[in-house]
Amino acid sequence: MKSFLLRNGTPIIRWGSLPDNVFYEGVVPEGFDLAVSPSNNYVIIDVDVKNGKNGFIHMPMKILDELALTFHYPTKSGGEHYFVNYTGDKTLINKSTQFGLDLRIGAKKGNAGGYVKYHHNVDIRQCIPLIKETSENLNKWLEALFS
Repeated sequence: MKSFLLRNGTPIIRWGSLPDNVFYEGVVPEGFDLAVSPSNNYVIIDVDVKNGKNGFIHMPMKILDELALTFHYPTKSGGEHYFVNYTGDKTLINKSTQFGLDLRIGAKKGNAGGYVKYHHNVDIRQCIPLIKETSENLNKWLEALFS
């Protein structure tokens, strides 16, 4: 994982070249947002509820039940950011879907990776132990949408 500042939704640094395990510390200044980018096998499922989309209606109840057990927090638009440790063996890609479901992965060879705005009141480093490994069922769902 890594964290950095955004201004108007844009990173203020070349975040892709920022090494893993480098974190912004301190109070986020007025006019800025904090962003988090996953690394290793961590991925962030971004469920949107905006612009006429509601990602929750495209998620099976078993998937929602599993995601409720991992680290997550609500977004400003009424969606949710779910952090999981992907245990599957397929290559997932940083991708947005027409369903209001997006996946953010860390930068890897051939893929710039992604990040989310981090609107949670606890430092991401303290939340990493709360991130659960994915089940076979969740892996299949992720792979169908994002591989």
